[in-house]
Amino acid sequence: MCSSPSEFYVFKFRPSSHSDDYTLIATYKGAVRAEKVEKALQKLLKDMKDHCDDYDTDWSPDEASFSISGNKVWFEVYTAGYLDDIESILRKVAVPEEVECYRDYQELTVRVRVPRGLTPESAMLILDKEEAEAIKWFKENCGEPKVEDCEDGAHQTLEWFYSGDGIYSESTFYLGFEFYVGDRNYWEVE
Repeated sequence: MCSSPSEFYVFKFRPSSHSDDYTLIATYKGAVRAEKVEKALQKLLKDMKDHCDDYDTDWSPDEASFSISGNKVWFEVYTAGYLDDIESILRKVAVPEEVECYRDYQELTVRVRVPRGLTPESAMLILDKEEAEAIKWFKENCGEPKVEDCEDGAHQTLEWFYSGDGIYSESTFYLGFEFYVGDRNYWEVE
C-alpha cells in the first residue's frame, strides 16, 4: 500500500437560491464619520480577502461593493444574509443615526394618471379593486402623493417615491398581492 501525504481542501460554496441582493445603508451625523467607516470597510474587505477562513460568509469580498454619499454609507452584496461583520463595522467605527437593511433594494417613482380633482381616496372608489389596493398600499407606505396637473387640463398625476425592499419586477408590483400594470397605460413606473 502506498502512503501519500494527507491533503485537506476547504470549499466555500456560492450562495444558494435562498440568497438575495442585500443593501445596507448607514446614516451618520456627518460626512467625516461616513468617510471613517468607508476606510474601515476597505480594511475589513482586504482582511477578508487575505484571511477568508477567519470569516463566516457565503460571499467573496470581490463581489461586494460600497460607496459613500454625503453622510451615508451604502454596502451591497449577494448573500443568504451573512452580514454580521459588515454590520459590526457600520455600528462600531462611528455610531450611526440609522442602519437600514434591504433585500433587492429598489428606488421607484410611481405615477397614476387620474381625472383632475380626484383625491387618492376618491380614486380608490372609482378604480378597480387592484388599483384601489395599490393606491392604499402606496399611501400607507409612502405617504400622501405629490399631485401634478397634466398638460391636457383634464387629468392630474398622483406620484409616489418608494425606496426599500424589492416590490416591482417585469411590470408587476408585489404588495402582498400581485398587481400587473403592463397593460394599464395610465400607470407609470420609473
